[in-house]
Amino acid sequence: MISAPKLREDLELLTGMDDRPLVYDPVTGAYHRVTRAAQLVLTQLDGTRSREELIALLSDGGGRRDEVEDFLTRLEESGLLVGAERQDKDASGKRIRTSMFMPRIVLTRSLPVLLEPLARVLRRWNARALVAVAGLGALAGFSLGAFTVFTSPPSFERIGGAAFVVAALLQLVAVLVHESAHALVAQVLKVPVRGLGVALLFYFLPLAYVDRTDAYRLRGRGGRIVLALAGLMSDGWLTGVSAVVALTADGFVQHTAAFLLVFQLIGMVINLNPLLPSDGYSAIETATGLVDPRGRAFTLLGALIVPKPLPNYLANLALKARLAYLAYGLVCAAYVGVLALSMISTLPMLVQAVMAAAGR
Repeated sequence: MISAPKLREDLELLTGMDDRPLVYDPVTGAYHRVTRAAQLVLTQLDGTRSREELIALLSDGGGRRDEVEDFLTRLEESGLLVGAERQDKDASGKRIRTSMFMPRIVLTRSLPVLLEPLARVLRRWNARALVAVAGLGALAGFSLGAFTVFTSPPSFERIGGAAFVVAALLQLVAVLVHESAHALVAQVLKVPVRGLGVALLFYFLPLAYVDRTDAYRLRGRGGRIVLALAGLMSDGWLTGVSAVVALTADGFVQHTAAFLLVFQLIGMVINLNPLLPSDGYSAIETATGLVDPRGRAFTLLGALIVPKPLPNYLANLALKARLAYLAYGLVCAAYVGVLALSMISTLPMLVQAVMAAAGR
């Protein structure tokens, strides 16, 4: 243990999301959330007092000695104190990062440079008007896309054909546009993304992503909500374009647009999934200020179904917060129900498509 704890001078103490105190570590690129009480403790870590002197001062002779001791230990383990072990290389600079379920590969870090000219122009416009136009256009696009698919579904006999393949390739381009939309909003808000890359869910399923960790610096919720939904809004506009093409074209172009619509609507459902760390989940978490809404909601609902003691952080929840978590749990249940009914209703078409593909 460090005898005279001193906070590293290269750390940045700032106030970020929802006015929460944050400590930014430029070595690892990580943000550490701290309480306001802990923020005051950090100001005392100048290396002039021994560990025992600090504990005595901050615990004020009361029963908080163990809390202060634990806080100092966690600071040391996180590498935030002078003399503590830390990474010699900026972790955010690595091209490949591994995790238990989702290794990530950074493809480019040049998006901020590429997007800044457009971001500079957009900053001159009224932000509320831009968001309103983008949001309403996305809703109209998704609505028109759903109407087109359900009234004029694609010919499933053509699965695996040229139109299907071209639509799949165009969907990959749409995914790139989706992630670039997140990056553009971040650039407009002056919290540039760190990179664009590919993540392999369970080391198998490729997913595009942009690293928008620095969104922690955005204090207001409005900007973070728009940042979370930017990809969906761009998807809505592209879906609207595909729907217009599918309704007005014919032949190969019409078949391609119809398949592309199916891909885009499936993408919408995935991005609104409240059970995964999706764009929709991020937006709800940001808008409500709830902490781990998925986990807490399921714990509360489970306790209602099978009565059991709740952990302290849930047992002492205010009634308003408890109802909010329960409402989120019901939204998740409704999402699963609607998704299940949709899959059941489309099952005959899927069987038809498989049989058609097998008979080719």
